[in-house]
Amino acid sequence: MSAPAQGRPSYAAVLRLPYARRTFGAALLGRLSYGMVALSVMLAVTRATGSYAVAGTIMALFGATSVLLSPVRAALVDRHGPRPALLPMALLYAGLLGALAAASLRPGAPAFLLGAIAAAAGAATPPLGPSMRAVWRELTDDQVLLQRAYSLDGVAEEMLFVSGPLLVGALVQIAPRRPGS
Repeated sequence: MSAPAQGRPSYAAVLRLPYARRTFGAALLGRLSYGMVALSVMLAVTRATGSYAVAGTIMALFGATSVLLSPVRAALVDRHGPRPALLPMALLYAGLLGALAAASLRPGAPAFLLGAIAAAAGAATPPLGPSMRAVWRELTDDQVLLQRAYSLDGVAEEMLFVSGPLLVGALVQIAPRRPGS
């Protein structure tokens, strides 16, 4: 492995910033769900309803509410700050995904119920990526280190989108089978 170029800090230097490891780690853990949610919801809803069309529609509802309401969630973060706004959003998001998982456990689950829960979960998706990029700016005034932090953040986020479906596949393989499946 080569040493960093002269004047370019390493990713390790970024992670040595005060609070960086803890904050970045928490943001990555939260963003892991973004890499896992699409495949997880598709598999769960398809199994519950027996229809890929219904599962696709429910994923579209999730995605639409997530995207269309992102300015509202961003405004909440701007108004109240990251910690007071993101914690309730993250708890609501996790709770709604848990409710969606529970509702999809039973075959023949009503598509309307699954769609309503998925749409609500999409509406509550916390903006962890943009918030983390704003936090990097608070952690350092050094522009070179800040650019390196953004680079680290981008690479890590892409890794989550690649590893999320792999993790779902691994969990599906080791999860206990339901009777009759």
